Amino acid sequence: MSLRVGARASRPRPSSGLLLLGLLLLPAVVAQVSADPEEGDGDLQCMCVKTSSRVHPKHITSLEVIRAGLHCPTSQMIATLKNGKKICLDPHAPIYKKIIKKLMKSKPPTD
Repeated sequence: MSLRVGARASRPRPSSGLLLLGLLLLPAVVAQVSADPEEGDGDLQCMCVKTSSRVHPKHITSLEVIRAGLHCPTSQMIATLKNGKKICLDPHAPIYKKIIKKLMKSKPPTD
């Protein structure tokens, strides 16, 4: 019985499954890296899936309005409540429509 000593004998070969996994993940990594940096943090989707129209304005401490754009076809309103919870408001509710109109007039678009 003879043992071969050398660099070839001590180096493990990568499994074909691991190599295949790497090749499959490569396009996902390339797509993530090549995202447009001007789109903010890279989230190209609506943040508000569920909305509420039953939050009284006195419970809101801050309000973020995200205009409709490539990332989402509708305006989004994200309210931070006094208890720290964030909730999406229905931008079509009459009370919030007035707030959106007022905010949109006061802030020029940054596009």
